[in-house]
Amino acid sequence: MHSDSDTTELPEVKNTVDTSTKSLPIDSSAVDITQLNRLLQAEINARKSLEKKLDALSLQVAEFKSSAQYQSEDITTQIENEQPADAESGSDWFNEQALVDSGMNPGQAAELKTFFEQQELQQLYLRDQAVREGWDRQKYRDEIQSLNDEEDALKDRLGESAYDAYLYASGQPNRVAVSSVLATAPAGAAGIQSGDHILRYDNQRIYSGFELRQATTGGNASDSVRVEVERDGEILEFYLARGPLGIRMNSVSVAP
Repeated sequence: MHSDSDTTELPEVKNTVDTSTKSLPIDSSAVDITQLNRLLQAEINARKSLEKKLDALSLQVAEFKSSAQYQSEDITTQIENEQPADAESGSDWFNEQALVDSGMNPGQAAELKTFFEQQELQQLYLRDQAVREGWDRQKYRDEIQSLNDEEDALKDRLGESAYDAYLYASGQPNRVAVSSVLATAPAGAAGIQSGDHILRYDNQRIYSGFELRQATTGGNASDSVRVEVERDGEILEFYLARGPLGIRMNSVSVAP
């Protein structure tokens, strides 16, 4: 039997260690900064790309303005250069009497004068509009070509002789005058001389140097073509290989 003194009571030991499974708090500020850095870098990259695009666009605008100004000046210069010489001298732009002298009846001569004046007026308005609105040269050429198409239709309607007289009456070129010839060139070898007027090339009626250059570049280079020449009132025929004639020429206006 034990006495109270023999019994040792041990103190209760409490567990002071927290063994619970509570979650540790997450530092959200670190996550926010990382995300903001990414967004900021993306914004910087986008801004740099936009600045490059703006620089390129500014350059294009500057080039366009410069080009438009040049084209406007170019059309203005063309207008000044294309004014008929007779307009400054006070002479009539259209010699209606020349048509009557060529055998045309007065009524038709008056109609042709009206047509010519309308064409001239339309060109003046067209040039004025082109300069005012800053057209590019291609648009101007396209509009002028529509007027040229009307002239071509007139040529087909009148026939060669009447159209020849019309060109002369309006002061436009109706002959190609040979000013000089290379002796060893096709024209020189065939016998074409300085002072000759070329009337036809490969059966096509020729009124200007532009038409002659177009005719020589058509067809096949190996073709032999007939060239009709007027010399001192006499019509001569020559046969040459298609291609450059080897001449210097001027487009002139000569009474038919």
